[in-house]
Amino acid sequence: MGRTAATNPPGHSLRPAVSDPRGRTAAPRTGDGLRETLEALVVAAVAALVVRGFEAQAFVIPTGSMAPTLMGRHKEVVCPQCGFTFSVNASEEVEGGFPLRPVYSGVCVNCRHQATRLDDAPSYKGDRILVSMFPYDLPFLPGASPPERYDVVVFRYPEEPEVSYIKRLVGLPGETIRIHHGDLFIKPPGADDFKLQRKPMEHLRGMQIPVYDDSHQPRTLRDRPEWRRWNGEAAGWAVVEPGKSLYRCEKATEDWADLRYRHLVPEPEQWESLLNDRAPGRPPRPTLITDFYSYNTNLPAENTDLSQTRGDTRNAWLQPHWVGDLTLAVDLDVQSDKGEVRLELVKAGVPYYAAIDVATGKVQFQRRDETLAEFDSTVIGRGRHRLEFGDVDDRLTLLVDGRTVGGDGVEFDLGDEVPVPTSADLSPAAVAARGAVVSASDLVLKRDIYYTQTPGYTDYGPVWEGREPRRPSELFDFLADPARFPNLARVRSEEYELGDDRFMMMGDNSPRSKDSRGWDSFDRAWDTVDRKSWEVPRSLVTGKAFFVYWPHGVPFGPDVRISRDLRIPFRPYFERMRWIR
Repeated sequence: MGRTAATNPPGHSLRPAVSDPRGRTAAPRTGDGLRETLEALVVAAVAALVVRGFEAQAFVIPTGSMAPTLMGRHKEVVCPQCGFTFSVNASEEVEGGFPLRPVYSGVCVNCRHQATRLDDAPSYKGDRILVSMFPYDLPFLPGASPPERYDVVVFRYPEEPEVSYIKRLVGLPGETIRIHHGDLFIKPPGADDFKLQRKPMEHLRGMQIPVYDDSHQPRTLRDRPEWRRWNGEAAGWAVVEPGKSLYRCEKATEDWADLRYRHLVPEPEQWESLLNDRAPGRPPRPTLITDFYSYNTNLPAENTDLSQTRGDTRNAWLQPHWVGDLTLAVDLDVQSDKGEVRLELVKAGVPYYAAIDVATGKVQFQRRDETLAEFDSTVIGRGRHRLEFGDVDDRLTLLVDGRTVGGDGVEFDLGDEVPVPTSADLSPAAVAARGAVVSASDLVLKRDIYYTQTPGYTDYGPVWEGREPRRPSELFDFLADPARFPNLARVRSEEYELGDDRFMMMGDNSPRSKDSRGWDSFDRAWDTVDRKSWEVPRSLVTGKAFFVYWPHGVPFGPDVRISRDLRIPFRPYFERMRWIR
């Protein structure tokens, strides 16, 4: 059954968007009051327009248990190496106890370069969100509904009911939830067997996490072809311009010509050598894709050496769980009237394809040599299209120019087969052409969420062959060695039974979320029915989060600093105002 974590990862106690009834743990910095006043004026205007006519409340997200779906207090960093924008948790700058620790460095999810001197970068308050209070509390109103799986919900924390939390609802009354190899399996009431829980398309797309964006290649590696993640030179693909995400297959070959991805991630020691123009002690080697979050790499100034194992540095690099559920996106420019193109994703050594006949637009979803389904698409003859192919939750999906092909995709059932990676998972994605002339650009690889069994711990206790990695190089040794991958079959499962009118909640930042998996259970006067520690009674579920209406202000123009955290002028962050999925 569920275990209680020994650590205390962040929860997500919500705060009203204007006042803070729980108070601060430290005096506000100079300029904070002015910044909040300026932002409050803009926020009030936006909220008045959006909230008017709705039964809604506004809240601020303080911590990072729902990142990247919802951001707590954070620093937004443009990587000095690759230019990719990522966020780093900064909640401990105001809520980490005493002494408070400014965030000094964080690690880019895209290239794994460690950005430093973040203590001088603005620290932004968390997302301001709107929460509809009537769908659950007033079910007789039009548009209302009972709580549904994958809703992002507000509820009162069972161990401290006066505090509101926000998480994603994953378990419904009467179900048994199993967490196994990062996935959720559900046994409905009265059923005998567990089934993999597949996310609806809107949630699947909204919960994807970046792995690598090829349009953001680190400048130190651009002239080092051995570090190039996408490579197809042996098959006839040419790099149009080094450092740019543009590749061309100019010959219509009879065999499949693959442009293939290898997960070439520099280790911290390799990065140090490369930045000092020295040859690394280890050559590049592909590794498995893991559940790496930049958000969880916040380090203080006194503890930034990633080669160390103490304290926060260990948490920053020990993010080891293999993720095989991937989505590949590419701009494909077809320059011939016939031939075939296909996108490939590999999971547990098995290739999955979306193969397209250019002459007819027919799409075949395939598992190895088996055709699972066939559909029509708009990829016919010459033209440029944005393709997104996913293999998530044992379901193949394809979008062409933002529109789905084959509805919600094609499901396949692996039964009780335990997913274990092979050497093929070190090169888990490819774009290929046969009998066609094509160009591929703006390649992006994303991953699904990996749900850990217990907050603050890895699932890999039985996997490490007696001892956890003590340095990043030891973790990379494991992730690069196919001979050790069968150990991953030893990952255990956790199960959680839910009673009537009881729900289970989990955070999207699963390794660092204080959610149902890690709560204690105490007798509470309000709880008249016995409650398992992971259960949230229906009476505590109060609302559904539906919109991020103010992420934070974005400075622009001249850098006028009122304080570290307040820079003017600033504009609304329109790009991150969105519906919550």
